[in-house]
Amino acid sequence: MLNWQTLSTLTNAEDPFVLVTVGRVTGSSPRETGAKMLIQPHRTLGTIGGGNLEFFAQTHARELLATAPDNQLSEYTTSLVPKFDQCCGGVVQLIFEKVHPASSTWLNQLQYVIQQNAQAWLKSDLIRGERSLVTATEERPSYAENQEAISFQDETAPQWHALQHQLIEPIQSTALPVFLFGTGHVGRALLNQLQWLDADITCIDSRAEQQPTLRADNVQYQISDDWAPIIEHAPDHAYFLVMTHSHELDYRLTQAILEKGRFAYFGLIGSRTKKVRFERQLKQHGISDTTLARMTCPIGLPQITGKSPEVIAASVTAQLLQVQSEHTQTAKSAAFEQDAHATFLNQTP
Repeated sequence: MLNWQTLSTLTNAEDPFVLVTVGRVTGSSPRETGAKMLIQPHRTLGTIGGGNLEFFAQTHARELLATAPDNQLSEYTTSLVPKFDQCCGGVVQLIFEKVHPASSTWLNQLQYVIQQNAQAWLKSDLIRGERSLVTATEERPSYAENQEAISFQDETAPQWHALQHQLIEPIQSTALPVFLFGTGHVGRALLNQLQWLDADITCIDSRAEQQPTLRADNVQYQISDDWAPIIEHAPDHAYFLVMTHSHELDYRLTQAILEKGRFAYFGLIGSRTKKVRFERQLKQHGISDTTLARMTCPIGLPQITGKSPEVIAASVTAQLLQVQSEHTQTAKSAAFEQDAHATFLNQTP
């Protein structure tokens, strides 16, 4: 998965790579503004939508690796029909940069921004042909930089600024913070699905012999039965999944998660009978009906009824993406209403 975290790990790479970014999009296109693909001599990471456009981008990127100067932007704008025979029919701008990690200022600053969880934006200036990171942290108290950062405060998604011929991209983690309790058959099948998504996955199980053999950059394992601190320190937008080998442990985890009350999703594996039994006990421990309604049990999309680990994993993965999409749309609607209200107040005499 190509995301900001992945890019930040390339600061120590010895060889240059080409970063391809989708810039301005008019009409329909395979990918959205800000989508990225990284091309090295013998590896490609990420995608700008596949098809002939992506094949062209890969070919052009390898030419740039051989001939282009380091750390300079170039662009290519094209219609998808007829040149690339892609029936989306839109017009897409591709931004290319041959990045040399040793001399790329923005790439080395990106690692700092990720580590500090600082607010920042990547500015691709096609007039100057260069990229820069705009931050407003105390460690970089430049007046001009702070003023520019203030002007980008409302940029919560990649935006093309036609007048300045700039692409502004907020540096923010879009990864799902998934906490998976239990690495049995379903847990392992779920890991095989989630590893390919933009997700940070923490797997917790007290049984060392149950640790999966899967190794991926976005998966970490904790062999522990001290799960309370893990729940407490999880982010407020965490996605909790409970599927341990013990119903008693499932219950204690459920109680702790619901008592915390701050999460984006909580799924408990089990039947409707298990849910009713747990709800009865949880009410006796003071958990309200409103809080209980936030527990998903059985897990997965109700339209998918298979019970094999692989089918459950596919269904749960789809459900997590559905919940994420709903949260994103809710946030966008809230931001739109806030902007509309501010505009109304500014226009009121």
